[in-house]
Amino acid sequence: MKNPKASLTADFEDAYGSQSSAVTNEPQVKAKKAKAKKKRSGDSFWTRMLIFICGALVGLGVFATVMYFTQGKNADTKKETKRNSSSYRTSSDNRSSSGSRGDFYRPKDEDDDDDDAIIRDRYNEKDLDDDFDDYVDDDYDPDFNSDFNDPGYTLPKNISDEDLSGYTIILDPGHGGRDTGCVFPFDYPEYNECDFNLRIAKRVEQELTSRGATVHMLRTDNSWVSLYNRLAQTHLICLDIAQEQGILPFSEDRADELRDRLWESIYINEDTVASGGMGIMVGSGVGEDLKDLFEMEYKLEKVLFLSIHLNSSESRTLHGNQIFYVTDDSVIESENRQMYENSEFQRSDFPIRDPYYGRKNDDNYLLGCCLYDNIVGNIPAFETNGTPVKADNYAVLREHGLTGALVEVAYLSDDNDRALLLQDQIVDQVAYSISDGVKMYFLQKDI
Repeated sequence: MKNPKASLTADFEDAYGSQSSAVTNEPQVKAKKAKAKKKRSGDSFWTRMLIFICGALVGLGVFATVMYFTQGKNADTKKETKRNSSSYRTSSDNRSSSGSRGDFYRPKDEDDDDDDAIIRDRYNEKDLDDDFDDYVDDDYDPDFNSDFNDPGYTLPKNISDEDLSGYTIILDPGHGGRDTGCVFPFDYPEYNECDFNLRIAKRVEQELTSRGATVHMLRTDNSWVSLYNRLAQTHLICLDIAQEQGILPFSEDRADELRDRLWESIYINEDTVASGGMGIMVGSGVGEDLKDLFEMEYKLEKVLFLSIHLNSSESRTLHGNQIFYVTDDSVIESENRQMYENSEFQRSDFPIRDPYYGRKNDDNYLLGCCLYDNIVGNIPAFETNGTPVKADNYAVLREHGLTGALVEVAYLSDDNDRALLLQDQIVDQVAYSISDGVKMYFLQKDI
């Protein structure tokens, strides 16, 4: 018979190990526990690190997204509220997006089908003249009093304004198509400058034509027409006028050569150096081809160039009419500055030439004064609190030899100006006033 006590002890040791065995294995148990604890601690550390890294990546992603949209919005606002000029900005997809050429000036025997077959629809890269055409709100002077309302430049009521026969006006409705110009409101545009420009220009065309003038429109619908396309059209018009009047300063073969090169700019219909759309007008200064055209156009005293625009101010403090014109000095100063600021000037295919002198500086200024005086004389609400008539560097004025001006009719960003521009009778008065300014210029020049 087994000893019950011994049997119980044996069963206990079988189940749990003897006391001596437990004592012997105690260091191993502690080591295992320490190892498990260390493993758990390591796993916890890497888990925390993984959570931290994931959180940091999410945070950086949110920050980058906010910065992207914030800076994009600011860039769009700045782009939409400054001119452009040439610049001239790319529209959003939900606004005027037509890419067609529009109804360009062309000789009577021009084959439209052949032209359309070689039109290139290119992406609107950075416009070289965006930098050329900038001007800023520091033009504002709250204490400024205009001294440009000189009665000598306002068309007297006893002077017949009806006879403009024999005179030619080239009208450039600014922007169009994918280039809306300035917009308002800035964040959610309801009004596009290009639409106002075309409406006003068409009314000016009607008024000038009714007075007997010949008018050429460089854009007749909401189409994208590049700056250098417009300029090429202008030179072609002048070549035809000079040829009709028998005053070409070079041979007809030379005229045909220049025409071919100008049509290339029309076909390409882009403003960038890389596209080739600038054609003979690329580079600083004036090349030999352009000099020939300038010399021809200086002789066309009865031809004027007018570009119709609206202004905009991000601060919304400026209002009223402004007229811009070019001089040799304004162009040279701008181009000298661009040599240091604009990367396009560093391109191997961008010629850097000597400064050019020879433009009709005084005539351009006189035309600007005549236009401003008559617009503000007929519409006093359009008197500006900025500089009324100002020299600057605009491609549409810089690249031809005609007397010309860029008319910033009023500020789209100003509530009062905009309310007036929405009225048909005010647009009629603008058209009448611009026509009076044209007539006054010719009277002052005794042409």
